[in-house]
Amino acid sequence: MANELLVVPARRHASLYLTTYSGRVTVLAEEREDVVFESGVESASDVKQDASGRIVVTSAKGGMASLRVRCPAGIDIVVGTSAGRVELRGRLGDVRVTTSSGRIEVDEAQTLDLRSVSGSIVVTQCGGRCRLHTKSGKATIGLAEDAEVSTVSGQVRLASCCGRIQVRTASGSVEVGAEGGGDLAIDTLSGPVMVGVPKGVRPATNLRSTKGRIQCDCPTGRDCRITVSSVSGEVQVVPS
Repeated sequence: MANELLVVPARRHASLYLTTYSGRVTVLAEEREDVVFESGVESASDVKQDASGRIVVTSAKGGMASLRVRCPAGIDIVVGTSAGRVELRGRLGDVRVTTSSGRIEVDEAQTLDLRSVSGSIVVTQCGGRCRLHTKSGKATIGLAEDAEVSTVSGQVRLASCCGRIQVRTASGSVEVGAEGGGDLAIDTLSGPVMVGVPKGVRPATNLRSTKGRIQCDCPTGRDCRITVSSVSGEVQVVPS
């Protein structure tokens, strides 16, 4: 199927399941009613679609080939790869991605569950629950409703979250912009923690660090709850 495109009509409530070993996975969500495979699929037999509309694809060449797919906006998607980079562009529905060392980038999704061992994770926007897990890679979120992030040594940066936030890390630094609409809990061993709170929001705080310095420049109240536990990391809660 060299130099040809494979076009698959997308049924109502269609979803995509993409698997590759080390090939790059690129998905472009657009206003369209079909799924177009631009690379990584050699024949129509490599694509399976069941009665529910689920489209299942394993990349050609033993999972080494890169996959490039155009699909309808808002579609649910599951991606599995060992070392391949994953890029999801456009507006998607529920998204799950698992990789060992590949970097994950997501433009926009309704919900997210992203897992990587050493690859970094970058999310621009998530409308609902956003779950990120990585061991040594960085985790960066632009905007999310609720966020749950865990790392071992990777840096965590969450620019804006208006709901519940939970972060666990061993030595990675944590920087969070909390909008004050939900509770925040951060648990770390040695990484520094900085939490930004909008002016006018009065949080109830429980800040602990055995050896690190604690600084809170916000007036306290009951608008939300901020809990930070650290062994040796510095903890700062400041107006944003």
